[in-house]
Amino acid sequence: MLMSTTSFLASQVRSSIAATVHSTNALVTSIKSSLGLVSKEAPSPSGNTKDGQGSSSSTSSSSVYYSQEVERNQVPLHHEQYPSLQPWRGLDRKIKNYGYSMPVVSSYTAPRNPVVLCHGLFGFDKMGPEAIPHLQIHYWSGIQKALTKLGVKVVVAKVPRTGSIKERAEDLHRFLSSTMEGMPINFVAHSMGGLDCRYLISHIHDKNYEVQTLTTLSTPHRGSPMMDWFRDNIGVGLLQQSEEEAMHKLGKAAKLSKAAVQEASETLHTYLENAAGRVVSSANRAAPHASYISPLLNRLIPLLDTPAYANLTTTYCNEVFNPNTPDDPRVSYFSYGASVPQIPLWAPLGFPWEVIKAKEGDNDGLVSTQSARWGKYVETVEADHWDLNNRWRLKIGYDQKPFNAINLYMNLATRLYNDGY
Repeated sequence: MLMSTTSFLASQVRSSIAATVHSTNALVTSIKSSLGLVSKEAPSPSGNTKDGQGSSSSTSSSSVYYSQEVERNQVPLHHEQYPSLQPWRGLDRKIKNYGYSMPVVSSYTAPRNPVVLCHGLFGFDKMGPEAIPHLQIHYWSGIQKALTKLGVKVVVAKVPRTGSIKERAEDLHRFLSSTMEGMPINFVAHSMGGLDCRYLISHIHDKNYEVQTLTTLSTPHRGSPMMDWFRDNIGVGLLQQSEEEAMHKLGKAAKLSKAAVQEASETLHTYLENAAGRVVSSANRAAPHASYISPLLNRLIPLLDTPAYANLTTTYCNEVFNPNTPDDPRVSYFSYGASVPQIPLWAPLGFPWEVIKAKEGDNDGLVSTQSARWGKYVETVEADHWDLNNRWRLKIGYDQKPFNAINLYMNLATRLYNDGY
């Protein structure tokens, strides 16, 4: 009798455990299904490629970025459907059930073709000892790593930090000629890097790679009033007549033969070779507003001048560069702008923000949203100029929401894929 009772109880316990396990698995499967987490394979986008044909597996493999710290892509869970999840109603990081921990998936897709990251004025690829990677500072902090994890082939370019647009574009071209031969590429450029790319696309014709898209982030396509202020009040960034004439000639050559293009390019190159001498002589052309500066500073300031400063004024961009740098119809142009409601005056970008606000309105501390527009304008993000390349610094007194730069570039990459690139 005792043995029979024990056997019966054991049977009931086993049945109860089996039913509980089955119920748990069914509930987990139901939750995964409702959230689209049954498979880790990213769904193939329904959009067509640039040439109107659907993408194939041979063209590109769909990649999905799984974020460990999901902040903006939370999927709401209706707890009332699953009473057992009530204890975790307030949890917004992970969905937990019976010991299972399921990450919420943020679906981002890598573009088909490589992305070339192009830095701005005073930019770099990385700084610090090669032997100690943890001590290195990257211009694209965390961005290159996130894009690579997504499955993007990322190329980080490095050009002269304060060179002219022409110098930087030619250096970029030499770099790409040796690393990207025969490959289609997507340019993603921050600040002045966008002007470098536009020059390369329009004026350098012997490319052994194919530029498909240019996406600019807060590039001063129409110059920056802050550079005008420096020119008018400090005496740096004075445009030389010889450079202006050379650029006009280059613009006309864009519509002529290849030989004419080469001749115009050599003319501008001759100007740049003698830039140092002309910059020093520009002290005599300093603006009247700079007269309050001491004679010693008047001698030092021209030595600190660089061709890049003159290339970023509104005068140069609107009257010289843009009219003579036509867009290439074979290339798709996209742009993002940035602005913040206020930057404290004591912050490095505080005074520039005030100057640009008075002249052109909304801006990120160096470039206005008006100047940032070129080609198809995607959006204005709430960020300052340095947020866009994920540069960390202490912010005190900022009236600004935390900005997720990684999320911006993930969306940018996905947009390129959806547009067929």
